[in-house]
Amino acid sequence: MVLETVRSSPHVVGASPARELLALAVGGLLLLASLGFALGLEVGLSLWWIAVTLGIAVAAGFAGAGLVPTVGSLWLVGWWWFAFPPLVGYITGNWAGSTRYNHPRMLGYGYESARAELIGGLEYSVRYGLLFAVLIGLVGYVVGMVSSRLTTRTSESR
Repeated sequence: MVLETVRSSPHVVGASPARELLALAVGGLLLLASLGFALGLEVGLSLWWIAVTLGIAVAAGFAGAGLVPTVGSLWLVGWWWFAFPPLVGYITGNWAGSTRYNHPRMLGYGYESARAELIGGLEYSVRYGLLFAVLIGLVGYVVGMVSSRLTTRTSESR
């Protein structure tokens, strides 16, 4: 009974085409970012990722992709941000104490090995990546949903 109620709510699970498009867009974005990072481009740790994720959340709210898929997609971006650079450093063996293969953290705090850096990145992605996804996802989704409703009402009144 409860599951049927949750499924019937369009803002929890979302519409199927919008959910699929959201997953495809985020997957493509992370694939491009991963390839760029592996090729040595500076696509890693920057504040532009926050703007991109907010844009994803607003677009998901506008399209009605659902809050759960939106937060899940943003958590994947947060996981990538915290865990992918240390993973590449661990696999390639290019890790050092202060390189592009470190995950974002407070200054003056570091790890002794590539493995510890990777585990720390995974822990941060669960702890802070999920918090980041919920906060940005809620704010962005609500903004997108409200803009969609305002646009629909404006076009209906004409």
